[in-house]
Amino acid sequence: MAVVKGSKQVKMVVVPHRPRRYVLFWFSTVILTVVVGSGTYFYGYNAGMNENLNVRQERDQLRIQMESNQEQLQSLEQQVVNIEQASAVDRQSILELQNMLVDLREVNAQLEEDVLFYRQIMSPENTENGLVIGQLDLTGTEEENRVRYRIELKQLINNENVVSGHVNVNVVGIQNGQEVSMPLREMAVNEDRLDIRLQFRYFQNIEGELIVPENFEPESVQIVAESEGQNAKTVRKSFVWLVER
Repeated sequence: MAVVKGSKQVKMVVVPHRPRRYVLFWFSTVILTVVVGSGTYFYGYNAGMNENLNVRQERDQLRIQMESNQEQLQSLEQQVVNIEQASAVDRQSILELQNMLVDLREVNAQLEEDVLFYRQIMSPENTENGLVIGQLDLTGTEEENRVRYRIELKQLINNENVVSGHVNVNVVGIQNGQEVSMPLREMAVNEDRLDIRLQFRYFQNIEGELIVPENFEPESVQIVAESEGQNAKTVRKSFVWLVER
């Protein structure tokens, strides 16, 4: 081959043409790629499956633990309810016993008062004879201006005969800056008589409820009782207005 002087010379290598080797190289490359890709996929799949299995196992364990905790919680809640119910029963029992004791004490006090009352009636040492005004009880109610009253009248010593007569009750107080005497019938709920009838051998109680007017301030209660017949008698007694609450 002729060489031109002054031109750049490039060396060339002559390679034998082998098409089978080229095909084999290309096929090997493809196989290697497939093998590597498959291995990576199966490795990732197995790793994912193992991790998923671990997560499921952990989830199942947590679920079992949660169910166990829930059962324990329900058991504890039931124990609390049982204790509260027992405590409520105990408190209710104690309260009922206390109420019973209060009632019994009130009954005993009333019995003692009744016994004393009958002793006074039957006692020959009493200087009073015939109709007597005993006592006045004023008791408050849930309403501020509503009051229960009880007036006791009795017959001492000579109690073989029945006492007949009447009684007048007046509440004395201040109204609009002036002293006023107000009849019981103007304040009483179920009493419209000015002269309240009396008829008894040993004693008689006059009781009911009255309503105090808003502009009226009670100070005392004046009671006048009169008996009729052969031993007619008039007795008077004044009580300070004192309401027990």
